[in-house]
Amino acid sequence: MSFRAYDLAKLVDDFGETLTLRKRTTAGTYNPATGSIANMATTDYSFVGYFYNYNVGFIPTLDQVERGNRKCLIPAPNISAAPEIDDQILRGSEKVNIVHVVTAYSNGVVLHHICDVVS
Repeated sequence: MSFRAYDLAKLVDDFGETLTLRKRTTAGTYNPATGSIANMATTDYSFVGYFYNYNVGFIPTLDQVERGNRKCLIPAPNISAAPEIDDQILRGSEKVNIVHVVTAYSNGVVLHHICDVVS
């Protein structure tokens, strides 16, 4: 499914919702005894974005075709930090992980980020 930049901006204007991008700022250290990561720090960034579903797609970072995945559209002017792989997007109590990011530019200016997300 492809959209023009104007169409994407209108989707956010008409149907966008307040979401949170959670970025890991400190990786922390892995404790093999407990199987957990300690001393990990995160920073949250609020933005207005738009989630949408797509039926069939290929995520380049995965070795399989997934059916029923979702994408999240993040307009660049709405957020002060760029999303990256392994960041999380929070929507109420729901958390999804970013597995792939495509950034769209126009004349060298970032317009938006389209993130493939999985639960």
